[in-house]
Amino acid sequence: MKGVLVEDYSNTTYRALARSVLSNFLLKNKRIPFVMAMDSSIIHLKPWSQIVFNSAVKSAWKLILERYYESEAYKKLNSTVAGDPLLAKYATIHFLNTLFKKSKEQLKQLRQKLQQELTKKDEEDPVGSLIELAENPSPEVAGAVQLVISALEKEAEEVLEDIEAIESFSHLGVPVAQMLEKPDEFRKKIRERIVVHLVKFLWKLKALDLKTKAPTLVGGRPLGVKRIQRWSELTSVLPFEYLDDDLLSYKIASRSVRVSERHGSIQNYVIYLDKSGSMSESIIYRSSPTQYEYVPKISFAAASALALAYQLRRVGGKMTLKLFDTEVHDAINDFSQLVDTLLKIRADSGTNINNVLEDAVKHYRDEKIVVVTDGIDEVSEESVKKAKSANLDITFIFIKTDNALLRKNFRCIYISEAKPSILLDV
Repeated sequence: MKGVLVEDYSNTTYRALARSVLSNFLLKNKRIPFVMAMDSSIIHLKPWSQIVFNSAVKSAWKLILERYYESEAYKKLNSTVAGDPLLAKYATIHFLNTLFKKSKEQLKQLRQKLQQELTKKDEEDPVGSLIELAENPSPEVAGAVQLVISALEKEAEEVLEDIEAIESFSHLGVPVAQMLEKPDEFRKKIRERIVVHLVKFLWKLKALDLKTKAPTLVGGRPLGVKRIQRWSELTSVLPFEYLDDDLLSYKIASRSVRVSERHGSIQNYVIYLDKSGSMSESIIYRSSPTQYEYVPKISFAAASALALAYQLRRVGGKMTLKLFDTEVHDAINDFSQLVDTLLKIRADSGTNINNVLEDAVKHYRDEKIVVVTDGIDEVSEESVKKAKSANLDITFIFIKTDNALLRKNFRCIYISEAKPSILLDV
């Protein structure tokens, strides 16, 4: 089989991408010619306007690729993935996987129509077998090829939908490369209702520009220098100012000496996130002043946690996530693990806020603690007293519920509608 594009097929970038595509576990046991992988990689990696088909080549493979190239679905996808090796690889893997599966399906039906037996080659290399038949097409073969092309166009639309999630995660600094190594698993996750809405929230937060928001800075890490403004700042004089005593005295007298700015270190956060069964229920989310939809409570809670984790990491702080229901689950500190957990989160079981308070008293003193819950739970006065006496910096965010005892003793915020930026505002 020859390549059907006007390209340098010895180009190391194209060859490396094609090898990487074929080594993916989705394609490992599928017989796909290397040149076919190269053609598929190139049309996704290069801008569609720069793709040129070789007029000297006449083949059914060229026909399939040309028809796909001419589709609006391909051009929309290409506008997003072209120039990005990671996204182009993801698109190519799905393209070839769909080509293989749909060719096998159509070949089986075609053999039945033609009253022919499936051969070993048909089973192992259905794409090659279908292309061989298409070299001298009958109406039946032409119909089968068109169905394969339609499946490829549909796949391009599906991949473009995936890209929305990929770009949302990338915006938050999530290492998506690892997730995309298992493209079918990634797609399965992001097609779930909870994650679909989580992605919508991330796009909304992106529009708000997370970089304009930052958690409050407290206490003692020098972040820059400035001129001395008051004598009390003498204790913050930078060490290199001591190199020359006479010069230092002059600078102090003229107040031109430089001191460290006392902006301080970032306060670390601990987020207790309710994953009880009721968190799968819906809450109103206003995507605009005049439009709203019903979304799972847990989706916007997860998006809020991701946004805060990103913002803290950007400015040098840390966030610990602890899911809870009737018990408090293990702490999650690693950012990529946090993302993976929130993608797989399931709302089930009941709620026990007593355990949350006891866990906070046991493990945390200096951190800012936020509990996100929609559960109306009987909280014991003893647990509240212990948390109160420990002088915890704790805030409760109640989703469409309330608790008089907690409101009396701690800072509490009640929300009736989904506000994915809520943790950035606490």
